[in-house]
Amino acid sequence: MTFNLKDVRDLLSHLEAEADGRDVEGELARAEAERLMVLYPGMVNILAPIAERHSRQAA
Repeated sequence: MTFNLKDVRDLLSHLEAEADGRDVEGELARAEAERLMVLYPGMVNILAPIAERHSRQAA
């Protein structure tokens, strides 16, 4: 599977900020992961846990 880097750039930015210990808007990260699951169904196994984690953090 190939993907367009422009499609995943926002989610990667959120994940990088999270890894660096910076505040991340969980709801935006969750929405971005869900959007990517629609575009790239083959990545659901990777994106679903990210969306779930940010959904729990936002709650």
